[in-house]
Amino acid sequence: MVRAVQREPSLSRLAIGPVRRVSIGHASRAALLVGAPALLIGVLAWPLLFTDATLNGDWTHHLWLIWHQSQSIRFDHHPSLFLDYSHAVLYPQYAFYGGTIYAIAGTLSLLLGEAPIAAYVSTYLMGFAAAYGGWYWLGRMAGLGRWRAQAPGLVFITSSYYITLIYARGDWPEFIAVSVIPLLIASGLSVLRAEQLRPWPSLALAASAVVFGGAHSLTIVWGSTVMVLTGLMVLACIPQTRGWLKPRAVLRVAALVVPALLVSAWFLLPTIAYETHTAISHRYPFWRLLLRDDMFMVAAPKLFTLSRASFILPGGDFALSLPVLVIGWVLVSLPMSLRKGLRGPWARMLVICAGVTVLMTIVMTHAGIILALPRPYAILQFVYRLESYVLLGLSATVLAVLVLAQSDNGRTRIWTYMLAPILLVGVVGAIQQTDAYPHQSGSRQTYTRPSATPTPREEGWTDYQDSNLGFLPYRGARPQEIDFPVASVHDGRASKVIHVQPGHVVYSNIGGGPELVHVTGARIIGISLEGNDVLEIEPSSGGSAKTAANGRGSPPTEVLSISPANGLPVVLGRLLSIGAVIFLICELIVLAIRGAPLRRARHAE
Repeated sequence: MVRAVQREPSLSRLAIGPVRRVSIGHASRAALLVGAPALLIGVLAWPLLFTDATLNGDWTHHLWLIWHQSQSIRFDHHPSLFLDYSHAVLYPQYAFYGGTIYAIAGTLSLLLGEAPIAAYVSTYLMGFAAAYGGWYWLGRMAGLGRWRAQAPGLVFITSSYYITLIYARGDWPEFIAVSVIPLLIASGLSVLRAEQLRPWPSLALAASAVVFGGAHSLTIVWGSTVMVLTGLMVLACIPQTRGWLKPRAVLRVAALVVPALLVSAWFLLPTIAYETHTAISHRYPFWRLLLRDDMFMVAAPKLFTLSRASFILPGGDFALSLPVLVIGWVLVSLPMSLRKGLRGPWARMLVICAGVTVLMTIVMTHAGIILALPRPYAILQFVYRLESYVLLGLSATVLAVLVLAQSDNGRTRIWTYMLAPILLVGVVGAIQQTDAYPHQSGSRQTYTRPSATPTPREEGWTDYQDSNLGFLPYRGARPQEIDFPVASVHDGRASKVIHVQPGHVVYSNIGGGPELVHVTGARIIGISLEGNDVLEIEPSSGGSAKTAANGRGSPPTEVLSISPANGLPVVLGRLLSIGAVIFLICELIVLAIRGAPLRRARHAE
């Protein structure tokens, strides 16, 4: 009797063939496969969808920033590097923090009929879908069945930290950046392995790369590093994957990813050029101390617990417990999956994924390791941010175990069924965690009105002030104040007639430093205690300012003007972004035109 030999699945299978015929049963299963995750996402997002709760300070803060960017796009027809509000004008908020995703959300708000709240909530739903759909896509490309392919995404979006990121932290840019990573990897692998560019995978790769590169700077730094290092380990340990790197395949991926990343050059180049001059960067010693002080939050009793333990901080109720039952399932699965050795590609993939998970857990729980890294990594501020990469590694490990189990008819395959009740416990826990968060009362509409007053957090912001300017406290009488009304600022420009003697010092409500803001008729010499620019009035010269005699001893009449400074990083960034957008649009249009005959041929079959 000849015994059938079960072989480990090959990594070469990374694309799903087209469905030739669709029966009623297939349609019902497809509807269930889409409906069940959609229902789960709806339940986890119910406070976003069905309440008017303001959730937490950071949550409303990002809503407020989206609304302001939408107003800039509405009036100036392009996104702005600056935030203009009651406390300051030309404050370079979007030049250093998530400029592209605020521009995308602001544009979506206008497309929905000036509905910033609807646009904001929609982006959270898109984040859920990108994370879950990306993991499902990876599972299907790896050869998992439709139901097993749901597991990695379930582990990820029902984890404690993922829910905490929304309802306790409210860090929208980080949530969006982390959520898009699975989709970025899945679409990248699909394009890399395809014989030619296809419209939908190409669109998914371009869109996910645009969002990832234009969201959260720390996630860009840490996320790209983890992805690159993991990819290098895969190439080094699994020879079969090196055949993927054919020049034409790499060029296809680069033709989508590079311009997608350059879409954010309009704010990333100023960030790279001027970030070290900002006040937040100069508080690096404080961030080092804060990182060490936060280590109690990732102590073993808070990470390895079944209770989704929460602890109250000024930002909200934090729950950082890891999916302990899933970790236990993985630990039991490892020796069962690797009993045949490490010769197969998926066995090595399992070891790599598990190793990355352990490594990121060690890094997260040891401040000394983080602070020994280069400054862009060590300025992490909050150590619990690294839990996202532990969860990504854990979900990938689950995926690898399931792939290996499919080729095994023995105990390993039977053991994988134990994952179903574990995932159910995770779903129930995530729903309970979502329901338990205290949702602050109040109306979201109050943050999207012209009369909206900044919260105490936004009053006196100095994070992105130019740290090369020192504080200039006044002695004696307070200097004269020269304020530019917010309504007078259009396209970053405004003018004001003043009556001040040349050489005199005045306070202003300008929020940006001389690297990003140009002032005609004065020069920026410092920062006031309120966090805005102190100006020294210059004598008028040529036709740059108008002067008129107001009588003997009266101050001359000057015209003080402000506008965005056109330094090389700003100008070059804009040109690169415009070129990248045009290139991507043309590329996707060409792909859509080329793909139309192929789609008609498939339907004809």
